[in-house]
Amino acid sequence: MTKFNPQRNSAVVSELKLLNPWVENTDYGDDIVQLARALLGDIGPISEKAHFEQRLATMGRFASGRPAWNKWSQEMLEVRGLAGTDPALGAVCDALAIANFSGTRFTEDVDFAALVFPGRADFSGSEFEADCWFQGTTFYGPAILRQVSFLGEACFERATFYSVCDFQNAMFMKPAQFRDIQVVGQAMFEYADFARGAWFSGSKFDEANFSEARFGEATAFTDCEFAGPASFARAMFQSSCGFEGANFLGDIDMSQVDINGAAWLGDAKFAVLPKLEGVYVAGGGDFKEMLVPA
Repeated sequence: MTKFNPQRNSAVVSELKLLNPWVENTDYGDDIVQLARALLGDIGPISEKAHFEQRLATMGRFASGRPAWNKWSQEMLEVRGLAGTDPALGAVCDALAIANFSGTRFTEDVDFAALVFPGRADFSGSEFEADCWFQGTTFYGPAILRQVSFLGEACFERATFYSVCDFQNAMFMKPAQFRDIQVVGQAMFEYADFARGAWFSGSKFDEANFSEARFGEATAFTDCEFAGPASFARAMFQSSCGFEGANFLGDIDMSQVDINGAAWLGDAKFAVLPKLEGVYVAGGGDFKEMLVPA
């Protein structure tokens, strides 16, 4: 981390401590840079204590309700703006903005709809045993949902991701709802298992990777826009899949895609001829005849 000057940045540090009183429980005193290192890296027991306190604070803030959460988020975003281009101060802001839900077991319905996450939202390894809602949720930092199990309804409709959204190895046991999402960073769905299919209609991706994902039932990418490279290499669609009206502006890799139902691409547009080596389509549809560059 770049050298940090606490005197020069005293106003921002004071605001950060005011917004995050839990830092006093980490035994760092005024050494907020060391705390940031512990949260962003791994320095043994020091990191364990810091993550534990941040997790407690995250859970408490979520329990206090949406207005309180979003008020904190807005103030954290404002403080992050004050950090400007100072890399050290920015790293401290990013560390304290982490929402730590990793490894959580949610046994009842849980509502994250319309929440604003000012920094990294970490749900890695969590399990949602009931329904969860993320409609209209805004993620300003990386959204980490790697290896998450969604046993109930999972709804991310109209969510906005301004950084990476990572659903690698996630498992969805009911139809996954991702209509009208926007991903400004990279959408990572490699090895994701959509047991009952998924709905991404109307979504926009800067870059998307669905390599080796499995879709157990009907799936739709209707009217999606892929501004950058997109990969569905070795993905398996056990039922029909629809890409009607989709717009692929970058490279598209559909090599070795296995489609056991119909495949529809009516009015889909491709700026570059997609990679189609080894594609298998068992059902009907207009897959082959529509693969013509725009």
